[in-house]
Amino acid sequence: MVAPLEGQMIRSIWRIVRDADDADDALQQALEVIWKKRKRIENHPNPRALVLKICINASYDVLRKSIRIRRHEALDALESEAPDPAPGAVSSLEGKEQRAEILRAIASLPRNQAQAALLRIVQEQPYQAVAAALGCSEATARTHVKRARARLSRILAHLLPQSAREVES
Repeated sequence: MVAPLEGQMIRSIWRIVRDADDADDALQQALEVIWKKRKRIENHPNPRALVLKICINASYDVLRKSIRIRRHEALDALESEAPDPAPGAVSSLEGKEQRAEILRAIASLPRNQAQAALLRIVQEQPYQAVAAALGCSEATARTHVKRARARLSRILAHLLPQSAREVES
């Protein structure tokens, strides 16, 4: 039953998978299904079409499996190439130094602007809380924060990358 169709089976499988190993796998799977369903195939009105359909389905199954494996391998390769997300000792030290410099810059601001900057920028408090802490209106608190940001951007301009400094100019 299969011998006369073997050439067609292999060609139909090859058209889909285009890989020798995958074609062998697909042919093995197709032959397994054909063997398990041999009685049903013999009784089918068009056994040749059914056998070829089994080959095509096996080819698509192998192709999907191959694609999943390649995708998984690619993700593994990306994960192994990705830099370590944990900061190193140098970057941690640089971060601490920058934070200390920022806090010194805030301390150099006028009192109300420094308090507004600490509350709003550093502690991320809402403007209502900033206004309550300063004992002023919310609009005044917004003005203090705006002025503090402007002064801090001038004081800390050297911390910005060169491209960001050019944009601000």
